[in-house]
Amino acid sequence: MKGIYLTQDLSHADGINDKIKKQVEQFLEANIQIELRSNTIRTGLTLVRNLIPFFSKQYFNVNLHWKEYDFVYIRKGAVLDLSVVHLVKVIKNQNPSIKIILEIPTYPYMDEFPLSIKWDVVYKEKLATPYLSKYIDRVVTYSDDKEIFNIPCINISNAYEFKGKPQFKTKTDDTINFIAVASLMYYHGYDRIINGLIQYYQKNQNSQKVIFTLIGDGPVLKDYKKIVEKNGASSYIFLVGRKSGVELFPYYLDADIAVDSLGRHRSKIYYNSTLKGKEYLAKGLPIISGVKTDLDERKDFPYYYRVLANDTEINISDIVDFYNKVMCGKDKKEVASEIYNYGKNNFSFGVTFRPIINYLKESVK
Repeated sequence: MKGIYLTQDLSHADGINDKIKKQVEQFLEANIQIELRSNTIRTGLTLVRNLIPFFSKQYFNVNLHWKEYDFVYIRKGAVLDLSVVHLVKVIKNQNPSIKIILEIPTYPYMDEFPLSIKWDVVYKEKLATPYLSKYIDRVVTYSDDKEIFNIPCINISNAYEFKGKPQFKTKTDDTINFIAVASLMYYHGYDRIINGLIQYYQKNQNSQKVIFTLIGDGPVLKDYKKIVEKNGASSYIFLVGRKSGVELFPYYLDADIAVDSLGRHRSKIYYNSTLKGKEYLAKGLPIISGVKTDLDERKDFPYYYRVLANDTEINISDIVDFYNKVMCGKDKKEVASEIYNYGKNNFSFGVTFRPIINYLKESVK
C-alpha cells in the first residue's frame, strides 16, 4: 500500500511538526509506504489574494501521478476553500479508487477565528464544504462527531510520546501546586481558576495552601496580570510567561495537579481530546478539565476531575477535596506511575492512530 501525506506547510510550531512526524512513522510501522509533502506556497501576494473568497488558494495542486497511490491523507490547514475542492476532485478523477482522508485537528473551529477575519472564513467554507463529501471518504477528528460535512468520521484521540518516567520533588508540606501550560487564548479560561483562588483565600484564610503556576504567553496574559495585581494575589498565583523544553522541567517537578482548558465552551467546543492533557498524563499528574474529554468515559481512571463548562469561578475547595481523596493512602511516586502507565497504554501514537490504519487496510483493495 502506498500513500501520500499532504500538509499545508511544514513551518508549524514544534508540537505540531512532531505530531505530523509521529503520524508518518505510524504508517511506516504498519508497512505502508508514505510520502510527506507540503502543499502550499506562501508569498505576500498569496496572502493578500487568499483574503478574497473566490480567488483564495489555501491549497495548490500537487503535480503527481495519482494512480500510483492508494490513499491521500490531508491535514487541514487554516481554511477549507474552493482550492481544496479542486484538489480532491483532480485526485479522484485521476484515480476513482483512491481513498482520501481529511484530518481536522480541531472541530468545531469557526469561533477560534477573530471577528476581523471570521466573516471571510465563513464565506469561503460556505462555498466549498458542501462539495467535499463527493470526493473525501473519511474525516479524522478528535471530536466525538460521527459526521462532518456529511462525511463519515474516524474518531481518534490525541497522542503523546511517552518515554522516560515522571519525575517530581518529594513533598515536605501539604501545599497543593496547580500548573497549566498553554498559549493563553481566551478559550483556555484560566481566569476561572485565578478568580476561584482569590475567592478561596478570601473565604478560607486557614485552609490548605494552594498555589497556581501559569506558564505561557498570549493575548489574555495582560488581563490575567491585572486580576492578580488588583487582588494582591501574587503570593499564590505565578504568571511566569512562556517556557519550553528543559525550561519546563523544574515547574513540573513541583506540580501536583495539572489544569487543562477551562473555557472551551467559549469557542463552542464541548468535547476535546487535548494534546496538553496527554502531556500532563506523561508527567504523572491528576488533571482538571472544563470540557468533556476522552477521559470522561473511562471509569477506571480516578485521577481526573471535570468542572462545569461555564464562566463561574472554580470552587477550589472541591479541587482540594478531590486531590486529597485520590492521594489518600498513596505516595506521589505511586500515583504518578499509575497515571503515566495509563496514559502510555491508552494514548501512545500506536494506540490512537490504529483506527486509521485499520480503515485503510480494510478499505484499500
